[in-house]
Amino acid sequence: MIIVTGTARFGEGEIERLRTALAENVAATWAEAGCSHYAYAVDISDPNLLHVTEWWEDQAAMKAHMETPHMAKLMATLGEARIEGLSIKAYDAEFRGNVLGSD
Repeated sequence: MIIVTGTARFGEGEIERLRTALAENVAATWAEAGCSHYAYAVDISDPNLLHVTEWWEDQAAMKAHMETPHMAKLMATLGEARIEGLSIKAYDAEFRGNVLGSD
């Protein structure tokens, strides 16, 4: 499994302006083969900081995702956004066990 995690810092009000585009991308991505989890979350302490989490079956699924029309559309939209900082990283992962809860 590949886990992608990171943050994007946007200019004031940009996340709210981009909300529809971000939601559309999440919905389209969930339908992709090899996607186990895909989410954006606004930081509870900082309304201009977006957290990104993705879980992919393998590198091929993640690569295919980056080549989809909906990702091209999102990247074009983000190209016009005020992004002040960006750090997104991918990791190989293996399940070790539940830390909290029973799921």
